[in-house]
Amino acid sequence: MDAHILMYSGYAAVGLIIVIFVIIFRLHKLKKQGENVEAGKANKVASFDDNDTRSIITKSDQYVAGESKSGFFLTSSAEQSANFASTSLLVLTSPVVNGLKFDDMLKAPAELLGRGRQSTLYKIVLENGVLLVVKRIKDWEISTDDFKLRMQRLNQVKHQNVLPAVAFYCSKQEKLLVYEYLQNGSLFRLLHGAQMGQAFDWVSRLSIAATIAETLAFMHQEFRSDGIAHGNLKSSNILLNKNLEPCISEYGLVPLDNQGFKADVYGFGVILLELLTGKLVKNEGVDLATWVHSVVSEEWTGEVFDKLLISGGASEERLVNLLQVALKCVNKSPEARPSMKQVAVMIVTLKEEEERSICTSVSVFSENF
Repeated sequence: MDAHILMYSGYAAVGLIIVIFVIIFRLHKLKKQGENVEAGKANKVASFDDNDTRSIITKSDQYVAGESKSGFFLTSSAEQSANFASTSLLVLTSPVVNGLKFDDMLKAPAELLGRGRQSTLYKIVLENGVLLVVKRIKDWEISTDDFKLRMQRLNQVKHQNVLPAVAFYCSKQEKLLVYEYLQNGSLFRLLHGAQMGQAFDWVSRLSIAATIAETLAFMHQEFRSDGIAHGNLKSSNILLNKNLEPCISEYGLVPLDNQGFKADVYGFGVILLELLTGKLVKNEGVDLATWVHSVVSEEWTGEVFDKLLISGGASEERLVNLLQVALKCVNKSPEARPSMKQVAVMIVTLKEEEERSICTSVSVFSENF
Protein backbone atom coordinates (compact mmCIF):
# COMPACT_ATOMS: atom_id res chain seq x y z
CA MET A 1 0.00 0.00 0.00
CA ASP A 2 2.82 2.40 0.95
CA ALA A 3 4.55 1.54 -2.30
CA HIS A 4 1.44 2.53 -4.30
CA ILE A 5 1.18 5.83 -2.44
CA LEU A 6 4.84 6.63 -3.15
CA MET A 7 4.39 5.73 -6.83
CA TYR A 8 1.33 8.01 -7.26
CA SER A 9 3.10 10.80 -5.36
CA GLY A 10 6.00 10.51 -7.81
CA TYR A 11 3.61 10.75 -10.77
CA ALA A 12 2.01 13.87 -9.26
CA ALA A 13 5.41 15.49 -8.71
CA VAL A 14 6.46 14.82 -12.31
CA GLY A 15 3.16 16.22 -13.58
CA LEU A 16 3.57 19.37 -11.48
CA ILE A 17 7.08 19.92 -12.87
CA ILE A 18 5.77 19.56 -16.45
CA VAL A 19 3.00 22.09 -15.76
CA ILE A 20 5.55 24.57 -14.36
CA PHE A 21 7.77 24.19 -17.46
CA VAL A 22 4.77 24.75 -19.77
CA ILE A 23 3.82 27.93 -17.89
CA ILE A 24 7.40 29.26 -18.05
CA PHE A 25 7.58 28.47 -21.80
CA ARG A 26 4.29 30.26 -22.49
CA LEU A 27 5.38 33.34 -20.53
CA HIS A 28 8.67 33.47 -22.45
CA LYS A 29 6.85 33.18 -25.79
CA LEU A 30 4.42 35.98 -24.89
CA LYS A 31 7.37 38.19 -23.94
CA LYS A 32 9.05 37.57 -27.33
CA GLN A 33 5.81 38.39 -29.17
CA GLY A 34 5.60 41.66 -27.27
CA GLU A 35 9.14 42.55 -28.28
CA ASN A 36 8.36 41.79 -31.92
CA VAL A 37 5.30 44.04 -31.83
CA GLU A 38 7.37 46.86 -30.36
CA ALA A 39 10.03 46.34 -33.05
CA GLY A 40 7.34 46.43 -35.73
CA LYS A 41 6.16 49.79 -34.47
CA ALA A 42 9.62 51.19 -35.22
CA ASN A 43 9.18 50.80 -38.98
CA LYS A 44 7.76 54.30 -39.59
CA VAL A 45 8.85 57.37 -41.55
CA ALA A 46 11.22 59.91 -39.98
CA SER A 47 9.97 62.26 -37.27
CA PHE A 48 11.62 65.62 -36.68
CA ASP A 49 11.01 68.86 -34.81
CA ASP A 50 12.79 72.19 -34.54
CA ASN A 51 14.60 71.32 -31.30
CA ASP A 52 15.59 67.68 -31.50
CA THR A 53 16.54 65.82 -34.69
CA ARG A 54 18.14 62.75 -33.13
CA SER A 55 16.83 59.58 -34.68
CA ILE A 56 17.33 55.83 -34.62
CA ILE A 57 18.01 53.83 -37.77
CA THR A 58 16.65 50.29 -37.90
CA LYS A 59 16.92 47.67 -40.63
CA SER A 60 14.22 45.86 -42.53
CA ASP A 61 14.23 42.92 -44.94
CA GLN A 62 12.57 45.05 -47.63
CA TYR A 63 14.67 46.34 -50.51
CA VAL A 64 14.40 48.31 -53.73
CA ALA A 65 15.42 46.73 -57.04
CA GLY A 66 18.78 48.09 -58.06
CA GLU A 67 19.48 49.45 -54.58
CA SER A 68 20.78 48.02 -51.32
CA LYS A 69 19.15 44.79 -50.15
CA SER A 70 18.28 46.45 -46.86
CA GLY A 71 15.70 49.19 -46.57
CA PHE A 72 16.01 51.60 -43.67
CA PHE A 73 13.43 53.37 -41.61
CA LEU A 74 13.93 56.47 -39.46
CA THR A 75 12.12 56.45 -36.16
CA SER A 76 12.00 58.69 -33.12
CA SER A 77 10.34 59.05 -29.77
CA ALA A 78 6.60 59.56 -29.29
CA GLU A 79 7.34 63.07 -28.01
CA GLN A 80 9.22 63.92 -31.20
CA SER A 81 6.37 62.54 -33.30
CA ALA A 82 3.89 64.73 -31.46
CA ASN A 83 6.06 67.82 -31.97
CA PHE A 84 6.57 67.03 -35.65
CA ALA A 85 2.86 66.43 -36.23
CA SER A 86 1.96 69.72 -34.58
CA THR A 87 4.23 71.81 -36.82
CA SER A 88 3.20 73.23 -40.17
CA LEU A 89 3.47 71.06 -43.26
CA LEU A 90 3.03 73.47 -46.14
CA VAL A 91 1.00 71.65 -48.79
CA LEU A 92 1.24 73.20 -52.24
CA THR A 93 -1.51 73.05 -54.84
CA SER A 94 -1.75 69.42 -55.90
CA PRO A 95 -4.65 66.95 -56.22
CA VAL A 96 -2.22 64.15 -55.37
CA VAL A 97 -1.96 65.11 -51.69
CA ASN A 98 -5.15 67.06 -51.09
CA GLY A 99 -5.51 67.32 -47.31
CA LEU A 100 -2.14 65.71 -46.54
CA LYS A 101 -1.08 66.03 -42.89
CA PHE A 102 2.10 65.20 -41.01
CA ASP A 103 0.24 62.48 -39.16
CA ASP A 104 -0.45 60.73 -42.49
CA MET A 105 3.28 60.65 -43.21
CA LEU A 106 4.19 59.45 -39.71
CA LYS A 107 1.86 56.47 -40.05
CA ALA A 108 3.26 55.50 -43.44
CA PRO A 109 5.99 52.83 -43.79
CA ALA A 110 9.11 54.26 -45.41
CA GLU A 111 11.69 52.67 -47.65
CA LEU A 112 15.17 54.03 -48.34
CA LEU A 113 15.73 54.90 -52.01
CA GLY A 114 19.06 56.68 -51.80
CA ARG A 115 21.49 58.58 -49.60
CA GLY A 116 23.77 61.48 -50.53
CA ARG A 117 26.19 63.73 -48.69
CA GLN A 118 23.50 66.11 -47.47
CA SER A 119 20.23 64.37 -48.26
CA THR A 120 18.32 61.12 -47.95
CA LEU A 121 15.46 59.93 -50.14
CA TYR A 122 12.55 57.77 -48.94
CA LYS A 123 9.48 56.25 -50.55
CA ILE A 124 6.37 56.22 -48.37
CA VAL A 125 2.95 54.65 -48.88
CA LEU A 126 -0.02 56.52 -47.43
CA GLU A 127 -3.02 54.66 -46.03
CA ASN A 128 -5.01 55.48 -49.18
CA GLY A 129 -2.34 53.80 -51.33
CA VAL A 130 -0.77 57.00 -52.67
CA LEU A 131 3.00 56.68 -53.18
CA LEU A 132 5.16 59.67 -52.30
CA VAL A 133 8.87 60.44 -52.14
CA VAL A 134 10.25 62.39 -49.17
CA LYS A 135 13.61 64.10 -49.58
CA ARG A 136 15.30 65.02 -46.32
CA ILE A 137 17.95 67.74 -46.65
CA LYS A 138 20.37 68.59 -43.85
CA ASP A 139 22.84 71.44 -43.41
CA TRP A 140 21.45 73.63 -46.20
CA GLU A 141 22.64 77.10 -45.22
CA ILE A 142 19.47 78.96 -46.06
CA SER A 143 17.11 80.64 -43.61
CA THR A 144 13.65 79.23 -43.00
CA ASP A 145 12.03 82.33 -44.50
CA ASP A 146 14.23 82.26 -47.61
CA PHE A 147 13.54 78.57 -48.06
CA LYS A 148 9.78 79.14 -47.89
CA LEU A 149 10.03 81.98 -50.40
CA ARG A 150 12.14 79.81 -52.71
CA MET A 151 9.67 76.91 -52.62
CA GLN A 152 6.70 79.21 -53.18
CA ARG A 153 8.48 80.83 -56.14
CA LEU A 154 9.28 77.43 -57.65
CA ASN A 155 5.64 76.47 -57.24
CA GLN A 156 4.56 79.45 -59.34
CA VAL A 157 6.19 78.06 -62.49
CA LYS A 158 4.59 74.96 -64.00
CA HIS A 159 5.82 72.71 -66.79
CA GLN A 160 4.53 69.28 -67.72
CA ASN A 161 8.06 67.89 -67.79
CA VAL A 162 9.11 69.20 -64.39
CA LEU A 163 8.16 67.25 -61.28
CA PRO A 164 6.91 69.78 -58.70
CA ALA A 165 7.11 69.44 -54.93
CA VAL A 166 3.65 68.79 -53.50
CA ALA A 167 4.51 69.79 -49.93
CA PHE A 168 7.45 70.90 -47.81
CA TYR A 169 8.56 71.42 -44.22
CA CYS A 170 11.51 73.38 -42.90
CA SER A 171 13.33 73.91 -39.62
CA LYS A 172 16.72 75.35 -38.67
CA GLN A 173 18.34 71.92 -38.88
CA GLU A 174 16.73 70.37 -41.95
CA LYS A 175 14.17 70.50 -44.72
CA LEU A 176 11.67 67.97 -46.01
CA LEU A 177 10.35 67.98 -49.57
CA VAL A 178 7.51 65.75 -50.71
CA TYR A 179 7.08 64.61 -54.33
CA GLU A 180 4.79 62.31 -56.22
CA TYR A 181 6.44 58.90 -56.77
CA LEU A 182 6.94 58.01 -60.45
CA GLN A 183 7.06 54.24 -60.82
CA ASN A 184 8.90 54.06 -64.16
CA GLY A 185 12.22 54.97 -62.57
CA SER A 186 14.92 57.26 -63.91
CA LEU A 187 16.84 57.81 -67.12
CA PHE A 188 19.90 56.49 -65.29
CA ARG A 189 18.16 53.17 -64.62
CA LEU A 190 16.88 52.98 -68.18
CA LEU A 191 20.41 53.40 -69.53
CA HIS A 192 22.46 51.52 -66.95
CA GLY A 193 19.99 49.18 -65.23
CA ALA A 194 19.35 45.49 -65.84
CA GLN A 195 18.22 46.09 -69.45
CA MET A 196 21.33 48.20 -70.17
CA GLY A 197 19.47 50.32 -72.75
CA GLN A 198 18.55 47.32 -74.92
CA ALA A 199 15.06 48.65 -75.72
CA PHE A 200 16.24 52.25 -75.79
CA ASP A 201 16.72 53.08 -79.48
CA TRP A 202 18.21 56.14 -81.12
CA VAL A 203 14.89 57.86 -81.89
CA SER A 204 13.80 57.51 -78.24
CA ARG A 205 17.10 58.84 -76.94
CA LEU A 206 17.04 61.83 -79.29
CA SER A 207 13.44 62.58 -78.35
CA ILE A 208 14.24 62.50 -74.63
CA ALA A 209 17.28 64.74 -75.17
CA ALA A 210 15.13 67.29 -77.04
CA THR A 211 12.43 67.28 -74.36
CA ILE A 212 14.94 67.78 -71.53
CA ALA A 213 16.69 70.57 -73.44
CA GLU A 214 13.47 72.45 -74.18
CA THR A 215 12.22 72.04 -70.61
CA LEU A 216 15.48 73.21 -69.08
CA ALA A 217 15.61 76.19 -71.47
CA PHE A 218 12.09 77.15 -70.33
CA MET A 219 13.00 76.87 -66.64
CA HIS A 220 16.17 78.93 -67.11
CA GLN A 221 14.20 81.67 -68.83
CA GLU A 222 11.56 81.73 -66.08
CA PHE A 223 14.07 81.81 -63.21
CA ARG A 224 16.85 83.89 -64.77
CA SER A 225 16.04 86.98 -62.71
CA ASP A 226 15.75 84.85 -59.53
CA GLY A 227 19.10 83.16 -60.17
CA ILE A 228 17.53 79.73 -59.57
CA ALA A 229 19.10 76.99 -61.70
CA HIS A 230 18.63 73.25 -61.22
CA GLY A 231 22.04 72.91 -59.61
CA ASN A 232 22.35 69.12 -59.66
CA LEU A 233 21.30 67.95 -63.12
CA LYS A 234 22.09 64.28 -63.78
CA SER A 235 20.44 61.24 -65.32
CA SER A 236 19.22 59.94 -61.94
CA ASN A 237 17.27 63.21 -61.52
CA ILE A 238 15.50 62.70 -64.84
CA LEU A 239 12.46 60.58 -64.03
CA LEU A 240 10.03 58.91 -66.43
CA ASN A 241 6.30 59.58 -66.13
CA LYS A 242 3.47 57.14 -66.95
CA ASN A 243 3.93 57.91 -70.67
CA LEU A 244 7.69 57.30 -70.36
CA GLU A 245 8.34 60.99 -71.00
CA PRO A 246 11.24 62.63 -69.11
CA CYS A 247 10.43 64.64 -66.00
CA ILE A 248 13.11 66.84 -64.41
CA SER A 249 13.03 66.38 -60.64
CA GLU A 250 14.51 68.36 -57.73
CA TYR A 251 14.80 71.61 -59.66
CA GLY A 252 16.27 74.48 -57.65
CA LEU A 253 17.34 72.53 -54.57
CA VAL A 254 21.04 73.41 -54.82
CA PRO A 255 21.71 77.13 -54.34
CA LEU A 256 24.49 78.26 -56.66
CA ASP A 257 25.93 81.58 -57.79
CA ASN A 258 25.35 83.09 -61.22
CA GLN A 259 27.32 80.23 -62.78
CA GLY A 260 24.49 77.82 -61.86
CA PHE A 261 22.88 78.07 -65.29
CA LYS A 262 26.17 77.21 -67.00
CA ALA A 263 26.61 74.32 -64.53
CA ASP A 264 23.24 73.01 -65.71
CA VAL A 265 24.47 73.18 -69.31
CA TYR A 266 27.48 71.07 -68.34
CA GLY A 267 25.25 68.57 -66.53
CA PHE A 268 23.02 68.31 -69.58
CA GLY A 269 26.08 67.74 -71.78
CA VAL A 270 27.07 64.80 -69.58
CA ILE A 271 23.54 63.37 -69.95
CA LEU A 272 23.94 63.64 -73.74
CA LEU A 273 27.22 61.72 -73.50
CA GLU A 274 25.47 59.01 -71.48
CA LEU A 275 22.76 58.76 -74.15
CA LEU A 276 25.34 58.57 -76.94
CA THR A 277 27.82 56.18 -75.32
CA GLY A 278 25.67 54.13 -72.95
CA LYS A 279 28.49 54.47 -70.44
CA LEU A 280 28.47 55.55 -66.79
CA VAL A 281 29.59 59.05 -65.85
CA LYS A 282 32.36 57.53 -63.72
CA ASN A 283 33.79 54.19 -64.76
CA GLU A 284 36.73 52.77 -62.82
CA GLY A 285 37.77 56.29 -61.86
CA VAL A 286 37.65 57.61 -65.43
CA ASP A 287 35.41 60.62 -66.07
CA LEU A 288 33.10 60.17 -69.08
CA ALA A 289 33.65 63.65 -70.53
CA THR A 290 37.43 63.24 -70.26
CA TRP A 291 37.28 59.82 -71.93
CA VAL A 292 35.15 61.11 -74.83
CA HIS A 293 37.51 64.07 -75.38
CA SER A 294 40.51 61.72 -75.50
CA VAL A 295 38.86 59.36 -77.99
CA VAL A 296 37.71 62.20 -80.26
CA SER A 297 41.14 63.86 -80.16
CA GLU A 298 42.63 60.60 -81.46
CA GLU A 299 40.10 60.73 -84.33
CA TRP A 300 38.41 57.54 -83.19
CA THR A 301 35.00 59.19 -82.93
CA GLY A 302 33.19 56.06 -84.12
CA GLU A 303 34.40 54.23 -81.00
CA VAL A 304 32.49 56.64 -78.75
CA PHE A 305 28.97 55.56 -79.65
CA ASP A 306 26.91 52.88 -77.98
CA LYS A 307 27.12 49.73 -80.12
CA LEU A 308 23.36 49.26 -79.67
CA LEU A 309 22.78 52.52 -81.54
CA ILE A 310 25.06 51.56 -84.42
CA SER A 311 23.54 48.08 -84.77
CA GLY A 312 20.07 49.65 -84.58
CA GLY A 313 20.72 51.66 -87.73
CA ALA A 314 21.14 55.12 -86.18
CA SER A 315 22.36 57.81 -88.57
CA GLU A 316 26.08 58.25 -87.91
CA GLU A 317 25.90 61.81 -89.21
CA ARG A 318 23.28 62.78 -86.62
CA LEU A 319 25.12 60.86 -83.91
CA VAL A 320 28.21 62.96 -84.64
CA ASN A 321 26.15 66.16 -84.74
CA LEU A 322 24.65 65.42 -81.30
CA LEU A 323 28.11 64.57 -79.99
CA GLN A 324 29.33 67.99 -81.13
CA VAL A 325 26.50 69.61 -79.17
CA ALA A 326 27.46 67.58 -76.10
CA LEU A 327 31.11 68.61 -76.37
CA LYS A 328 30.11 72.28 -76.55
CA CYS A 329 28.10 71.79 -73.33
CA VAL A 330 30.96 70.16 -71.41
CA ASN A 331 33.51 72.79 -72.38
CA LYS A 332 35.80 73.41 -69.40
CA SER A 333 35.20 77.14 -69.69
CA PRO A 334 31.68 78.06 -68.45
CA GLU A 335 31.72 81.23 -70.59
CA ALA A 336 32.32 79.16 -73.73
CA ARG A 337 29.29 76.95 -73.16
CA PRO A 338 26.10 77.77 -75.06
CA SER A 339 22.86 78.70 -73.29
CA MET A 340 20.18 76.05 -72.86
CA LYS A 341 18.03 77.95 -75.34
CA GLN A 342 20.76 77.60 -77.98
CA VAL A 343 21.24 73.92 -77.08
CA ALA A 344 17.52 73.25 -77.37
CA VAL A 345 17.38 74.80 -80.85
CA MET A 346 20.29 72.62 -82.05
CA ILE A 347 18.81 69.39 -80.71
CA VAL A 348 15.26 70.08 -81.90
CA THR A 349 16.72 70.72 -85.37
CA LEU A 350 18.42 67.29 -85.26
CA LYS A 351 15.17 65.70 -84.12
CA GLU A 352 13.25 67.27 -87.00
CA GLU A 353 15.89 66.02 -89.46
CA GLU A 354 15.49 62.52 -88.00
CA GLU A 355 11.72 62.68 -88.34
CA ARG A 356 11.93 63.82 -91.98
CA SER A 357 14.37 61.00 -92.70
CA ILE A 358 11.98 58.44 -91.19
CA CYS A 359 9.04 59.84 -93.17
CA THR A 360 11.08 59.65 -96.39
CA SER A 361 12.08 56.05 -95.67
CA VAL A 362 8.46 55.08 -94.96
CA SER A 363 7.32 56.79 -98.16
CA VAL A 364 9.92 54.97 -100.29
CA PHE A 365 9.03 51.66 -98.65
CA SER A 366 5.31 52.21 -99.35
CA GLU A 367 5.98 53.03 -103.01
CA ASN A 368 7.97 49.83 -103.48
CA PHE A 369 5.10 47.76 -102.12
